Amino acid sequence: MIYYAHSKDGIDESQWQPLIDHLQNTAHLASQFGQDSGVSQLAYLAALFHDIGKYSQEFQLRLRGKKVRVDHSTAGAKELIEKYRGRKEEPLATLLAYCIAGHHAGMPDYGSPVDVTGEGTLIARLKSQIPNYQAYQNEIDLNQLRFPQTLSLKPLDGNPGFTFSFLTRMIFSALVDADFQETETYMRGQMPRGQYADITELTDKLNAYLQKFNNPASEINRKRSETLKACIEKAPSPRGLFTLTVPTGGGKTLSSMAFALNHAAHHGLSRIIYIIPYTTIIEQNAAVFKEIFGEENVLEHHSNFDWEELKRAEIDNLDDTTRNIYSKLKLAAENWDIPIIVTTNVQFYESLFANKSSRCRKLHNIARSVLIFDEAQMLPREYMIPAISAVWELVNNYGATAVFCTATQPGLERFLPAGTQLIELAPNPQHLFNFYKRVEVKNLGTLTDDELLTRLNDHSQVLCIVNTRRHASGLFEKLQGDGSYHLSTLMCPVHRKQKLAEIRQRLDSGKPCRVISTTVMEAGIDVDFPTGYRALAGLDSINQAAGRVNRNMRFKESKIFIFEPKSDLIKRTPRFIAQSAEITRQVLRRFPDMPISIPAIDAYFQLLYSLQDPQAFDFKQIMDCFKDDRGRFRFQTAAQKFQVIDDVTKSIIIPFNEEARRLIEQLKITEFPKSVLRKLQPYTISIYESEFNNLSAKGVIITIAEYYPVLEQSAFDTYYDPHRGLILPESTGGEGLFF
Repeated sequence: MIYYAHSKDGIDESQWQPLIDHLQNTAHLASQFGQDSGVSQLAYLAALFHDIGKYSQEFQLRLRGKKVRVDHSTAGAKELIEKYRGRKEEPLATLLAYCIAGHHAGMPDYGSPVDVTGEGTLIARLKSQIPNYQAYQNEIDLNQLRFPQTLSLKPLDGNPGFTFSFLTRMIFSALVDADFQETETYMRGQMPRGQYADITELTDKLNAYLQKFNNPASEINRKRSETLKACIEKAPSPRGLFTLTVPTGGGKTLSSMAFALNHAAHHGLSRIIYIIPYTTIIEQNAAVFKEIFGEENVLEHHSNFDWEELKRAEIDNLDDTTRNIYSKLKLAAENWDIPIIVTTNVQFYESLFANKSSRCRKLHNIARSVLIFDEAQMLPREYMIPAISAVWELVNNYGATAVFCTATQPGLERFLPAGTQLIELAPNPQHLFNFYKRVEVKNLGTLTDDELLTRLNDHSQVLCIVNTRRHASGLFEKLQGDGSYHLSTLMCPVHRKQKLAEIRQRLDSGKPCRVISTTVMEAGIDVDFPTGYRALAGLDSINQAAGRVNRNMRFKESKIFIFEPKSDLIKRTPRFIAQSAEITRQVLRRFPDMPISIPAIDAYFQLLYSLQDPQAFDFKQIMDCFKDDRGRFRFQTAAQKFQVIDDVTKSIIIPFNEEARRLIEQLKITEFPKSVLRKLQPYTISIYESEFNNLSAKGVIITIAEYYPVLEQSAFDTYYDPHRGLILPESTGGEGLFF
């Protein structure tokens, strides 16, 4: 009897895929995919056994149309555990069991040996009754299996279980990516994957692009060029952990990429992964890289680009070249097999701790990569220990290099094993801070709103950044004169982009320009004000705000004024802002003449971290899910807990202009909503669920296809202000934090 893995509608059974072919093909692919992460042999074994449950008569009947539910994923796990129980290979067999049992539903928790009723745990799966699959022995000789004799892994200090859980993730990634691709090839034919420029070619492109900076005319560009050259000179350094400490405006984006590519070319690494904290700035960074390397070699992967859910049919009307690029990028989003990826903290870290196959496919391709963490001070503080531990694993056990870029290094050494070395790429960071000192920081103490507004109105061009949306909106209402602007994420991205273009034009032409903004203005926004004001917050935020003042050193002397707001518009100060502000007060007292300096920044983070309970850096106790020397891990629990953005938000589509209204009408009738939603992303605003509920209670939200909320056109003039964006009902009671 021939046992089959997959069938196809409309073709003769003789053309179905034999099961042994699928298992052997997947095993060879998994072995190939596991090379960079050093798990080839284990990935091969997992793949060879992942579908042996399909050797049951019940599954073969299902392929022939019988409506019967068959668990085919447990068999391989059960077989390996039973064969190697009590033998030296048992621990590795257990790791493979997680991968095999979870290759469809996701890697499970181990479960309790006492309570085997927990649905979906590995223990419960192994003890469950499944159809007889022993026919596999006619095609696979279990006695020929060989486990690796040694593992060249350096265990994480204090938690070796975490190291072995990470090994499991790498095996799982190679297995599920191989399974997806092998099945895809049989069902749909060979897909247009790969065929990108290699790292050496991309390095040559970047170095050619950088030639235009060889003879800088201005003093600031000469200094940027020095930093760039220093990074390139250090590219042959051994793989490891690096910092790039450069003040805002010092050219760290190109400098970090220059180091990364030349480093990757020198060491034969596979790709560059550029990780950014904000979706609000990711597109401009990606645009720079696409200009240098070509659109076909750069993948944007973040919430605004939901590649996984797009349908192939949605690109059929594109020209052949564009369609091929688009298809390859969509496929690359599945497993990151592309040389340059631009992504977010959320996408990167949540993938590292995910348990589902779709999110984990990419992990094996993170091995032997250069990871650039832009604005490293924005790493998720509440998850700092698991996040940094994962980066340590990638660097120490999977051949990666990590670069932490920022003007305000957050002192990551305390989260790394004792003795871990971080190598600085910048030449003399304190000298750079002295050189790039564009602004003098003045602490004004407490200011009422009226006092603040009086000062702002005295400036022709000024930027003021406050901590909450409500405060920004209320201040803007009272701001006087021509050229007044407001910016926050209550304005849809197209609206903000328009306002930023107007702001830049007015700044360049010397016209009056007074801007009240939330922190949406702080990172990655290229504007240049002569004067700034910043509500008291963390020193890192103040440093970012200072980067928008005299950015290009056009003015001989500029000032940024720090103030403590006294306002009826602030109902409460969020705890973490209040705590950061108190530490900043202390640092400003200790360093009154040099608050933006390496010593001040070091002192700020030392104080900030010392005030925290150590559990605050792993406040959901993710690491505890892997503290077990017998492999009793909790993959599903960790995945559910590791959510960088905990606040539940709702997205609302805004009928901002004619294009948005046209797309909204298209959304009502399209068979491919995800494609239209991607085009509507620039017209979308996210608000907290409580805010959404209060707005919805006003009867101004319509829902398309029972799922997509839209601000009703008739309510647009009332609930969307042309200067401030979405108007939230006062009864929400929310502060509108940060943005």
